[in-house]
Amino acid sequence: NRHYPDEHNARNLRQRRQEILNDITDTVGAVFTGLTFACARCHDHKFDPILQTDYYRLQAFFANVAAADRMPLLPPGELQVYQERLATWEEKTKEIRQAMAEIEAPKRQEIEEELLGKYPPEIQAAIAKKPADRNSFEWLMYHKARQYLDPDSHQYIAKTSAVVGKLKPEAKKTWETLKARVDEFKNLHPGELPVGSAIADVSADAPPTYLLFKGSYEKPKERLEPGFLQILNSPPPPISARGGESTGRRTALAAILADSKNPLTARVIVNRLWHYHFGRGLVGTPSDFGMKGDRPTHAQLLDWLATEFMERGWKMKGLHRLIMTSRTYQQAGHFRAEAVRLDPDNKWLWRFPRLRLEGEIIRDSALAVSGMLNPKMGGPSIWPELPPGLAARGGWKTTADEAERNRRSVYVFVKRNTRYPLFESFDMPDTHESCARRNVTTTPLQALNMLNSELTLQWAQALAGRVLQQESVDLARQVDVAFRYAFSRSPDAAEKYLVEDFFARHRQVVAERAESNEALALPPNLPEGADQVSAATLVDFCHMLINANEFVYRN
Repeated sequence: NRHYPDEHNARNLRQRRQEILNDITDTVGAVFTGLTFACARCHDHKFDPILQTDYYRLQAFFANVAAADRMPLLPPGELQVYQERLATWEEKTKEIRQAMAEIEAPKRQEIEEELLGKYPPEIQAAIAKKPADRNSFEWLMYHKARQYLDPDSHQYIAKTSAVVGKLKPEAKKTWETLKARVDEFKNLHPGELPVGSAIADVSADAPPTYLLFKGSYEKPKERLEPGFLQILNSPPPPISARGGESTGRRTALAAILADSKNPLTARVIVNRLWHYHFGRGLVGTPSDFGMKGDRPTHAQLLDWLATEFMERGWKMKGLHRLIMTSRTYQQAGHFRAEAVRLDPDNKWLWRFPRLRLEGEIIRDSALAVSGMLNPKMGGPSIWPELPPGLAARGGWKTTADEAERNRRSVYVFVKRNTRYPLFESFDMPDTHESCARRNVTTTPLQALNMLNSELTLQWAQALAGRVLQQESVDLARQVDVAFRYAFSRSPDAAEKYLVEDFFARHRQVVAERAESNEALALPPNLPEGADQVSAATLVDFCHMLINANEFVYRN
């Protein structure tokens, strides 16, 4: 819900708020209920029993949320220790920092006035009001505007460096002297607080939600209260403020979604898990269980799994075990002509389907077999190197430390306007909206990427080096080790024959390159005096294994 697109340069805050609420409503409806709520934004749904009022009743649960991009990620005990240390540092440096702030104040005020002057008059008025005089909607507008003026925000538009850069030389020199005095106390500072992005209520009072004529925020109609699908005869949910600035609305929605009497959520969850195990859910459209979605191929199984899931306490680990220990999951993927005639798409699951791995898993697998994978958990995102010549819109801060770059793909930074090329070639979804099911295409770019990229060659070199560490002399043994690393099996007789023929022919090719003084791709840390031609041939063989279908598919 926090990953909505947000055009921070737009000055129409009412429109921006409505677009964000629409994105949240559409996502929650599709992800948790498997229904296309978005179709009811402007009118009653044409195919499913979702009224336009249902859309805005669901939206009302989020009427008071705003971005909270500095949510502490420390446990309560550690957070208290952090805050105590920070308070000590703040007390010791209070007077110095206050003097620095006084120097910054004129330039900072200029930046603020320039930014706020671009907002419509009603937004400027809301910001200028005394806190006690703002209503709940004005508080939302205030927070959205101040998001780019708050020094604690990661998107702070008036960064200290920008302000200091505009100071006159004498003032800047004084500021730098004071900054040096603050740095003397850095041993007392607890360091950077680990934070995450989230959404949170702005106040305990939510602004009213209205039915919007044709979805236009400028044309509100009757007021609506939070509620769920009316076709389910859902009573008004009990909502109670949870203290502080929480309305309790999202807690009430969570209770509805996780209610065992709700016929939607559990079925949607188990279908998604089935989808990721088999490549296709029992309902082939995981976010659309409606009239225009696919019909369940095994309706009774879907209901039974949903019931089991709830009775087992909504525990996903147990459901994974249940699916993976089934005969259906453990069956072979062998071809049967009669079965293909009756069920060419394998919807009835007469064999285990052959599935192409996602780009993220291909990268992780290559790093793992090459011995380059860094299993470190947690921490900030990483920025792998981009192919030469690729210009990243808005910049791409390649992580300097190679070990950090080689962490798992779940940590790769996702940039909407510059998707990581390897992932994009293997059907990475559009990151502007929720993706229920990835497309699986076969394109020349995928083969060209895996064959020609410098990154793939590095993986092959590292894999060859890993093989040589285990077996430095016997070629047959080297081939067996490489096969077991790449495919988790030994080669069969036919493959051994093909590999022997490959090494016999390709070694001559590599030898000719060496005689022509061409640079050879060699394993890292090759011992001095080792046969470089044999080592380079092994690299090309490992390169071939990483490019094989068996490496990028599972069956």
